[in-house]
Amino acid sequence: MKLSLVDGLLWATGFLGTVALLVILLWRTRWKQFPLFTCWITFEMILTVALFSLYMHGAHRWYSRVYWASLWPDFLLQLGVVLEIARIVLRPTGTWVRDARSLFITAGLGGAAIAAILVWWITPSGHGTAAAWELRGNLFTSLVICELFVAMNFTANHLGLGWRSHVMALGQGLTAWAAAAVINDFLQSYFGVHHFAGISYYLRSFAWIGATAWIAFRLWAPEPERQPISPDLQNYILALHRRVEYDLRRLDAGR
Repeated sequence: MKLSLVDGLLWATGFLGTVALLVILLWRTRWKQFPLFTCWITFEMILTVALFSLYMHGAHRWYSRVYWASLWPDFLLQLGVVLEIARIVLRPTGTWVRDARSLFITAGLGGAAIAAILVWWITPSGHGTAAAWELRGNLFTSLVICELFVAMNFTANHLGLGWRSHVMALGQGLTAWAAAAVINDFLQSYFGVHHFAGISYYLRSFAWIGATAWIAFRLWAPEPERQPISPDLQNYILALHRRVEYDLRRLDAGR
């Protein structure tokens, strides 16, 4: 089975972008800061090679098996990447900033509940049961990933937490990619896969190429020096330090 010239160029560009990003993560030792993101990019690279090989050899049954088997690991890795970014942003001193965890969890669970209700309410047009649930599943995962990024950004801004450069680049790129996936899944769910098969492929491809290019460009450059933390966070750290000193004094007095 042959690909068109445009489809082949998009596949090659997306794959090379993924490889370049992985090389930068390893060469510039960014994997130490983003281990789960590095695992996810490695998984995507291996999955792309496997699916492309099966497609080109016409192994449709095995292509379908590998594709379906990859959905849950892919979703769990994406979820892990979001939590990894949240850990870096919302725990700048290694300890959760006061109210950060509760705000993030509340916003995340609320968004996931809304996503579930929305996906259940939408009835994919002109599809059988299996195809309809596949579209619902894709839309749900895209919505959850996108809203978790929004929840993390809201929490960080609400508490006056600063974003470091590399984390900001990662969040920006993946949020844009997730938003494009949400738009694509909405179009497919409402109008049907067949009406938007070509557009869906191009939208996802361009979104992934843009996200990987932006993240790779930012991760290649050294991270600028951290900006001074906000006054609220300074007060929190000072209060935490005093609390630890007080607890240590009580322990010493009780001996």
